Amino acid sequence: MEIGNFYGIGLGPGDPELLTLKALHTIQTADCIFVPKSDTKEDSLALDIVKDYVKGKRVIEQIYPMTKDKSILNTAWQKAAEEICSDVKAGYDAAYLTLGDPMTFSTYIYLLRYLTTMLPAHAIHTIPGITSYNAASCAANYPLLTGDERLAVIPVPKDIAELRPILESFDTVVMMKVAKKLDEVIQLLEEMNLSENALFASYIGQKNAYLTYDLMSLKESGRGYMSVLIAKRKK
Repeated sequence: MEIGNFYGIGLGPGDPELLTLKALHTIQTADCIFVPKSDTKEDSLALDIVKDYVKGKRVIEQIYPMTKDKSILNTAWQKAAEEICSDVKAGYDAAYLTLGDPMTFSTYIYLLRYLTTMLPAHAIHTIPGITSYNAASCAANYPLLTGDERLAVIPVPKDIAELRPILESFDTVVMMKVAKKLDEVIQLLEEMNLSENALFASYIGQKNAYLTYDLMSLKESGRGYMSVLIAKRKK
């Protein structure tokens, strides 16, 4: 029996209209859809984005534990990979949905590491998606780069002091996973005279999307979840 294909599909930040044509076509032609779901949430955002395109299809929700325990996480990823691999080896085309871009700060990468040991390379396909920071910059008409400018995309470090040399070295800095350190990051941007030219965005592409240049209004607001903060040095 000829094996099927596996497709890891980036859905973008949340707006169904920001799906690529290739992503949409692949979802529509796949035999089964695998959807990641947190064990702490009732609904899958990924599934909600494509709900109009998966009607009548076999949809498998894979539950992933919200923990930093690597042994627990590795067990979950291996189990998920084995489940997907079983369908692909049975001849089915399987699609796995992930928010944003699959290769940018995505948990999909951990799944892929297992699948590459279980399936031949020609059966594995990854379809890119629009990142949250790209969608945010476009929504705000906020240029990320021009000319020979340099860009850094980083998760906010535990020690905010580590941000300073990065902000000093790059023209544009995209800060991801900013939730727990938002107030500290804003304070640093103020000290470096970068706060007036910074963009904050949360839930981009979703119904409760929020954009602002007024960083002072964000202090103690608790708005850091599902957010990105972009700072740009003035020329």
